[in-house]
Amino acid sequence: MKSISFLKGVRVLCLCLPLLLFSCKKEDTSAIYTLRQWKVDLTTGNVLPAISGRTDHAVAVFYLMTDNKLYYYLYFDSPLNNNDVPLKGSIYTGANGTSGTVLIELANEAFDANREVKGAVELSQQVIADLNTKTNYLQISSSQQPNGLVRGAMQSY
Repeated sequence: MKSISFLKGVRVLCLCLPLLLFSCKKEDTSAIYTLRQWKVDLTTGNVLPAISGRTDHAVAVFYLMTDNKLYYYLYFDSPLNNNDVPLKGSIYTGANGTSGTVLIELANEAFDANREVKGAVELSQQVIADLNTKTNYLQISSSQQPNGLVRGAMQSY
């Protein structure tokens, strides 16, 4: 009798052991979450001084994540006027209609053949605070407009 109850105990243990192991799995704490998002509509009319005779337009989206990085995607929705080439983007602190100070230089490579670029930049706690509390705008320069081709206010959504 003892051997039968021992075998039953071993069988129950074999059936329950996988459940026990899976139920003790550690919680995954490596997940990264979005803290805040922005969308930017960039036009030549917002640049100071405004650029006349150009109709270039770009759109950008930004995601501030819990890993203290700002992820971004910038694109021009049509070819640039006069065979111009987009260069880099920078986020400035300042109100619409004023010249601000550089807050973040985006670490973007050259725009691709579709006039798109994406990337991420690591931020300090002070820059994150400024990004969250101050009025900011994005400006993208080009080979023909090194001081800024398009500009737009960062709108949180």
